[in-house]
Amino acid sequence: MGYSIKEIAKIAGVSVSTVSKALNGLKGVSDEKRKEIEKIASEYGYTPNASARALSRQATDTIGLVIPTGEQRELLGSYWSEMIQSIAEESSKNGYNLLLLVPNVERRLESLRETVLRQNVDGLIFPAEELSREAMELLEANNVPFVVLGRSAVAEHYNVDIKNTSGSRALASIMLENGAKKPVCIAGPKEIFYSVERAEAFRLEIEEKCGFAPPILFTKYSEEAATAEIREFLSDKGDTDGVFITAGGEFAFYALKVMKEMDFDMQKVRVAVFDDYSPLHFLPFKVITASQPIKKMGSMSAKNLFSLIKGDEPPSLSLFDIIINK
Repeated sequence: MGYSIKEIAKIAGVSVSTVSKALNGLKGVSDEKRKEIEKIASEYGYTPNASARALSRQATDTIGLVIPTGEQRELLGSYWSEMIQSIAEESSKNGYNLLLLVPNVERRLESLRETVLRQNVDGLIFPAEELSREAMELLEANNVPFVVLGRSAVAEHYNVDIKNTSGSRALASIMLENGAKKPVCIAGPKEIFYSVERAEAFRLEIEEKCGFAPPILFTKYSEEAATAEIREFLSDKGDTDGVFITAGGEFAFYALKVMKEMDFDMQKVRVAVFDDYSPLHFLPFKVITASQPIKKMGSMSAKNLFSLIKGDEPPSLSLFDIIINK
């Protein structure tokens, strides 16, 4: 029995993606490395599986966009509606249809495998939080082009993201300029890349300008868990005069609701949210927000995917600036 593409990649000391590109004549691999991989594949009897061969020769003129599931749904709202619209518009310009995919929470990998084997799409756009290592290996082994919205320790693959570090530091700086002296940070799950990156940037800005490390809470996005943990976190921080929240949507309101219930004077607390969730602008107190260029990000994700489908090489990482609304 021949070796799998994963085994060939291990022997060659490269990624599954590199092996796939080399054996399918795609760009992004040097001639020397391509010949080396082809030789190894021949020696070890590698044969592309049926679904991979089918995907390489059949086109559906459809791309798929994976929509977050589970706790990530707490962040759904204007962000994803605008993201979907921008990707759909770019798809239409390029003659593609857009298929929205909502994985089964209990069987995410199986849901993805069914989509891949049924050849429903020519490529996929994945939110980084939804892309596991197993899912990446499945897509690469079956020659499915894909790009990633956001970044993670796993998802280093044609990523489209925002500048979390500079954006968070700018928000922290404005909070200090507005008078915050004892700020804290309420962040999403520690397993999510942007939660850690934004919280760490906030910490660095406060440490450099104030000389102390601000308290940071990493919590889940679900309402029950978040409200309980935020309440406990703030229970001994009655003198808090600044709160940086690393994500918007309903999550931001969970934090603000708890603070109100705990009798914080919201007219005196400087609040900054790394999002521009429209309801935040109708609150009876000031909230500094960060607008993400969602339309540009969605358009870039689709353009990068179309480049991959055509066999071209898009940027490995596309980063966008945020716009701060003071």
